[in-house]
Amino acid sequence: MVLNSIHVAFVLYLGEKSVAYKLKDEETFSLELPEAEPGKYVCDVDGKQVATYDIEVWKVTESKSGYLLQGDTLKLHLSPFKDTRIEWFEPHKTKVTDKEPRWKLQKDGLQISNLTVQEDHGRWECHIPHYELKLSYNVKVFGFSNRLDEFRFAAINSNILLSCPLNIDLQEKTDWEIPKVQSWKWLKNNVLVKDHNISNINSSFSIHQISSVQSEDAGKYQCHLGFKDRNLSKTINLIVMKVSAVPPALRSKEDNVTLCGHISPSAPPLTELCWVYVNESSNETKCGSPISDNKFCHVATTEGLWRCDLKVNNNVKISIDYILGKTSNETTLENRFSLIKIGSGIGTMLLLLILVGVCVPTCKRIKQKQQRAKRMAQIKQHLLAKRTCQCQRELPNDYYHA
Repeated sequence: MVLNSIHVAFVLYLGEKSVAYKLKDEETFSLELPEAEPGKYVCDVDGKQVATYDIEVWKVTESKSGYLLQGDTLKLHLSPFKDTRIEWFEPHKTKVTDKEPRWKLQKDGLQISNLTVQEDHGRWECHIPHYELKLSYNVKVFGFSNRLDEFRFAAINSNILLSCPLNIDLQEKTDWEIPKVQSWKWLKNNVLVKDHNISNINSSFSIHQISSVQSEDAGKYQCHLGFKDRNLSKTINLIVMKVSAVPPALRSKEDNVTLCGHISPSAPPLTELCWVYVNESSNETKCGSPISDNKFCHVATTEGLWRCDLKVNNNVKISIDYILGKTSNETTLENRFSLIKIGSGIGTMLLLLILVGVCVPTCKRIKQKQQRAKRMAQIKQHLLAKRTCQCQRELPNDYYHA
């Protein structure tokens, strides 16, 4: 607050407490009060009171100070209040009206119920049009960065991370005003699936990973924080989607296939499933709400790439592709001819193998017989030669005996 006076040789400002204030600017004789207090201020020039200021200090007070937990109630009050019109603006600079049920306008202030991080955390302003005053107050809300109730979508056999990060990093901020977390748990349909040790709290507490998602993984997951006097929970609704085809392929040009998109559990509001035929020339689309049995089916007669989109409020949340093949009679005949050719080739090879298998042993046996006969002839000849030699050695020598 700045108080201005006239140009004089000596100026002294006196408050109700008889405290002398120094001038901020001796040329303009202005006085600045960094933390103004209500009361009467007098400008004394050479012993004469040339100006008097009656100062009122307006401020916004709160029913609770410090950080408030998500879901708490806070009342902002203008003090001192005079019978004048006041306006409130939320952190996103939008004027508060009676249309928002959580924000209740009162004559001297504003009550904010069920505090949220997304809408209430930040600087609020109180405007007093008659006095052209703008007062601000910083509302501190401690809770989850994302909304307390949200939907996540996953395709069958995919991996997904469920998270519930806080709007304040507890590892970096050690403010005594922040409520102390005493427990941190993950639950599915109110059944405990993970319990963390709070002695070493870290960012990984806010993550729950599911690998190879199956239909039974669908359901309500709760990220549960426990405090001294209350609890704080965030719900993540996991929707699992899969596709099927009966029969799995087209048999003929006159045949058809029923393509179905399945979701579990029940679909959120404004949900629809759409089958889209993905083609360069056209995108044929058939949509419907998965009301009965949580599925929507479409009868397809065209082979190619089909895509199933899950939409919520006309926004695509997840898509799964299905390639519809064709097993027509022509294809079957071609396959048969191919099989006949392959069979003929295999039969010829088998016949050659059989002939080789029969001929080789026969030839081998004949050769062995020939070799055996040859060896026998050689043995006989050898024995005959040996016998002749023996007979010659045993003949008497008539000349020697004579």
